[in-house]
Amino acid sequence: MKNTIYFLDAVKEKLGITSDYALAKQLGFSLSTVSNYRTGRRVLDDDAALTIADALKLHPLSVIAAANAERAKTPEQRERWSGVMEKFSASFNSLLLGASPRQASFLTR
Repeated sequence: MKNTIYFLDAVKEKLGITSDYALAKQLGFSLSTVSNYRTGRRVLDDDAALTIADALKLHPLSVIAAANAERAKTPEQRERWSGVMEKFSASFNSLLLGASPRQASFLTR
């Protein structure tokens, strides 16, 4: 739930909107969907993650991996998805910084 709420709030901030109603309208979600995300009754599915990644100008895999880690049913699944996020971050940083993935992983700690 923490990742989902973080992403929802980030979209609101980026777009300069204050209400969940306006957020839902902007993203093409229903208000009840946004409410369910906020209360933890629902976690972002991959399509919603793509919509949010687009709104935030983030790489879609980063949001999809965060959502999958959040909805994982076992600690092992959560760990695997968290590993995907870490590997993606390290690779992305190495591209941006021109560093090797090993050097970039140091920067993400």
